[in-house]
Amino acid sequence: MSDNQHVFLNQDEIKKPDTETGTDNQLTINAEAKSYLLTTSKWSKFIAIVGFAMIAIMVLGSIAAFFISPVLGEFQDFQSFQYMPMPFYFIGIFYFIMAVIYFFPCNFLYRFSMKTKKAMQNNDLSTLNEGLRNMKNLSTFIGVVTVISLALMLLIIPIIIFSIGMMQALSGGTVV
Repeated sequence: MSDNQHVFLNQDEIKKPDTETGTDNQLTINAEAKSYLLTTSKWSKFIAIVGFAMIAIMVLGSIAAFFISPVLGEFQDFQSFQYMPMPFYFIGIFYFIMAVIYFFPCNFLYRFSMKTKKAMQNNDLSTLNEGLRNMKNLSTFIGVVTVISLALMLLIIPIIIFSIGMMQALSGGTVV
C-alpha cells in the first residue's frame, strides 16, 4: 500500500482479544512507568489524607455551627448579628453537605493510591486495573461536579442581573 491509501475496517473485522487462550497483546510496564506510578501513588495518598483531614475539620465546623446557632439567636440585638440573612445553622448544613461531597473524590483518590502501590509491589495487573478504575471514577465525579457547577453559574448569573435591576428600580435609580 502507498502512504496515501487508508484501510477502513467494519466493527466485525476488528480483532478482539482472545480471552480463552490468553494470546492478546499484553501491556507491559517498564521501570520508568512503574516509577512514575509509584510516585503518583505516594502523592495521591498524601493528597487524599489531607483531604480526609479537611473533611474532619468541615464536619467539626458544621457541628460547632449547630451548637452556636441557638446561642447566637439570643444575641440578635448585637450589631454584628442583626443583619444575618439566615440562621447560623444553615452554615452548618452547608459545611456538612460539602464534607459529604468532598468525601467521594478523596476516597477514590485514596483507593487509587493504595491499589496502584500494591499492584506495583506485586506486579499484579488486576490490582492495577482496580486502581485505575478508581482514578476513572475520580475523573468522572469531578467532571460531573464541574458540569453541575457551570450549569448553576449559568442559572445564577441572570438572577443576579435581574436582582440588581430590581434593586436599582426600587431605589430610584441608584444602587449602592
